[in-house]
Amino acid sequence: MLLTRIPITSLQPRTMPMTTMSTPLSLIAYLYRELSPSDTRAVQQELAIDLLLAEELEGLLTAKRALPQVTFSPADKTVSSILAYSLASPMEV
Repeated sequence: MLLTRIPITSLQPRTMPMTTMSTPLSLIAYLYRELSPSDTRAVQQELAIDLLLAEELEGLLTAKRALPQVTFSPADKTVSSILAYSLASPMEV
């Protein structure tokens, strides 16, 4: 996964907009444990010094916790179409 990186401008806790190397995309990848070990360590280091980044991660965690409560199901017509297609198509072995 390619992540856009922005240079770190300060190693002190700050309240300005994010200027760290992490992006919303890298935070989501971190949240779902999709980063390499080195990228994971980099995000963890940034979270330790960047209060706004930590707050953004907390917001993403809250959103992730809400996701399992949402269920999606296809329309009955879609399921019927798929079943009809599978019955009409010869099975390849």
